Amino acid sequence: MKPVTPVEKIFRETLPGKIPGYEVREQQIEMALLVERGFMHDQHVIAEAGTGTGKSFAYLIPLSCVTGDDARAVVSTATIALQEQLLKKDIPFLEEALGIDFQAQLAKGKGNYLCLLRYQEELQNRGLFSEDDLVERLRDWVSDTKSGDRADLPFEPGESWSKVCTDDTCAGRKCFLYNDCFFMKARKRLYNAKIIICNHALFFTDLHLRECSSGAASLLPDYRYLVFDEAQHIESTARRTMSTEVSSMRLPVLLFQLRKRDGCNLDALSKALAINDKFFAAVASFQGNSSANYYLPRDPELISLGQELKRAVKDNIKLFDADQVGEREDAIFHCLERCSQDLDEILDAVDPERVYWVERSEFRRRTRITMHATPLDVSETLDHLLFDSGELSCAVMTSATLSIGGDFTYFKGLTGCTQALEVSVGSPFAYEDQCLLYLPPGLPDPREPGYYKGIAPVIKEILEQTEGRAFVLFTSYRGMNEVYPLVAEHLPWKVLKQGDLPKQKLIEAFKEDIHSVLFATASYWEGVDVPGEALSCVILVKLPFAVPDDPITEAKIRAIERSGGNAFYGFSLPEAVIRLRQGFGRLIRSQDDRGVVAILDPRVRTRSYGRHFLNALPRCREINALDGLEHFW
Repeated sequence: MKPVTPVEKIFRETLPGKIPGYEVREQQIEMALLVERGFMHDQHVIAEAGTGTGKSFAYLIPLSCVTGDDARAVVSTATIALQEQLLKKDIPFLEEALGIDFQAQLAKGKGNYLCLLRYQEELQNRGLFSEDDLVERLRDWVSDTKSGDRADLPFEPGESWSKVCTDDTCAGRKCFLYNDCFFMKARKRLYNAKIIICNHALFFTDLHLRECSSGAASLLPDYRYLVFDEAQHIESTARRTMSTEVSSMRLPVLLFQLRKRDGCNLDALSKALAINDKFFAAVASFQGNSSANYYLPRDPELISLGQELKRAVKDNIKLFDADQVGEREDAIFHCLERCSQDLDEILDAVDPERVYWVERSEFRRRTRITMHATPLDVSETLDHLLFDSGELSCAVMTSATLSIGGDFTYFKGLTGCTQALEVSVGSPFAYEDQCLLYLPPGLPDPREPGYYKGIAPVIKEILEQTEGRAFVLFTSYRGMNEVYPLVAEHLPWKVLKQGDLPKQKLIEAFKEDIHSVLFATASYWEGVDVPGEALSCVILVKLPFAVPDDPITEAKIRAIERSGGNAFYGFSLPEAVIRLRQGFGRLIRSQDDRGVVAILDPRVRTRSYGRHFLNALPRCREINALDGLEHFW
């Protein structure tokens, strides 16, 4: 008989004695024991655990046994909701139950903190450049706040926060307000923490900063253990963080700060702003009327305009009197020079391992054009910087959706973590009793014209049977906007649509009205938790294949094909299978949930690859008619 480890003893003996009605979950213990083994023997761990397993306890409890004065841990998540769950629920509960102090701290990006220097500049320039009353509203709060954290504000500051928050022009230790700086105080608190909670973006920004500075600079203190929760986002977040980008708003933001400095030449500044507008108008002109992202062209006129923009920026710096330049000006100059370097890198477009593309988006009620130079493959970089660096004892990567049928080959290929302990444990939920999978027959092929019009009556029929209480999830805004008016006006319940309200308020509105329906796209396929009767049906309108005209997707497909691989089975299909699992996972969130998942894409039955999707889902009863649904409820 195997000896009981300290971690297993906590799950089997300590927690049942602390929690009335606590049920031991073997799946949770199996994951926790592998995590414990990884921590004790310096091995990385990939742990897939179904919904309801209790992943956070399965890594927090082993962490409590290994972290100490010289063994700090970082827990990186993809969502604010999970950070709040860890800090406000899971960790405080375990601290009380186990009688220990995790000494956990939340690490946030600098943009969350008020910059006292920029705030003072706004006060001094009030009436010259400020058009709102944010500074006035901040007065009492600034004198009282201990954190300077935007989250602690008693009101929503809106767009104007960008004028007073800490940004890349921070002078750091050279700033005369360094000792009072809210951001620097927050960073100092991290050095006293045993466990640091952050998001993936901040983690990979720190990793990239360490690489670029050869370890001389960092955002996080050193750590020995690392947990990636919601680890399916590792590759995409790392790729985005390691990209070079220049947006139409980046230079104006920096030049606006320069405008407030003594010695600024307004004519030269206005000229640079005008050239910036002309340059990005030229970039946008290659897009035509399409709203999709597109490859950045190698156009001589565009390159010439870019060089002209760089000269105009340099002219602004030269006009400052060198004897009058202080640390604040130097910090702004450094950011302007970095912007010029990034512009050069993108316009040169010489790296065959990167894709150069343009994104059009709406930001603060204005159109923003952003040029990107994005690495296609970050696996070797992550392996070098993280998994095989020799500085990290153990990285734990966990999520409900990391494998294809229990096989982690695809995930390991994306992340570069080739050597790891592996476990895939199912959900403790009884899907065969709690969930029906509805595959309606006779639906049109999604690639045919008129598909959305053809499925609208089917969606309406399903919603009538479930009395609302549903998510209708699309793979594109076009599909959502086409179907919504065909269905919404024929239903007696409130029908919400993504974009009508901010995401969190939209979810709250959905929860409050138990019969409401929510039409949504990509960001609602995961990270949304609505347990209970309010969500009793999830309709997945299409198999979630990546959009083929997306520049990153297209470039990845071409790279796979050039190397002799099969892009469909090596990229498109695994991505879509994992995405479908995430959408399916919105439905059953507790032991008491019951409901129906409807897949309206007939390709799960008519195409040979359809079995990959169905085999990846939890085992549940399949139906092809809605008869008897009342009995199921």
